[in-house]
Amino acid sequence: MSLHPLNGEPLIVILGTLITDNNPTKRKGMKENDIIKLRVDASIRGKWNIGFFAAGFTFWIFIGAIGNNFPLEKARIYMVAGTFLIFPFAVDFSKLFKADPFTKGNVIGELVGYTHMSVIALSFPIIILTAIYLPDALIFVMAILYCLDFYVMTWSFGTWLFGVHAAFRTIIVTLIYFAVPAYRLTVLPFIIAFLYLITVVLIPILRHKWLKKSHESNA
Repeated sequence: MSLHPLNGEPLIVILGTLITDNNPTKRKGMKENDIIKLRVDASIRGKWNIGFFAAGFTFWIFIGAIGNNFPLEKARIYMVAGTFLIFPFAVDFSKLFKADPFTKGNVIGELVGYTHMSVIALSFPIIILTAIYLPDALIFVMAILYCLDFYVMTWSFGTWLFGVHAAFRTIIVTLIYFAVPAYRLTVLPFIIAFLYLITVVLIPILRHKWLKKSHESNA
């Protein structure tokens, strides 16, 4: 199922219209219905990007294994190299979950995809800089930067799950980094992986409830 309720307009035009349209009747009557349809379509096809979260779980298990078995000077190289595996793993896991990792033709899915790519592209120079000049902070920086797009996903999919994950993760990472520095390389990556695992488990449950509620409200 592929929806084109906005007549193929460029993504930036659509978003600008949604933001600047101050006509409450028009916004409620047409725009909100369009957004709901797009969210439902993205939820059915992309399954809330579950493949990407499964890839995130795998990535942080890898980071934890590296941190526990190699000195930081060598571990930082493997950690940076491991970021290149996230996307292909996400595509493979999406196939496993029978989810569409790209949701082409749906501007909600495309917005999430562009945000994913933007976060990775814009954060990579920061990751390299940190790995070279401040390796002790590498996991801290990666943990926070790699969940910035979760807030966009919370709006895009109409669920609290991803925003709560990002907020809780930022708090936990910050507390451990400053209060228990001995756990930075050895324990922290597995805590982050556990958060990903919880998210992967919750996605089908919350997504099913959300879809049911959406269908009932539109019936």
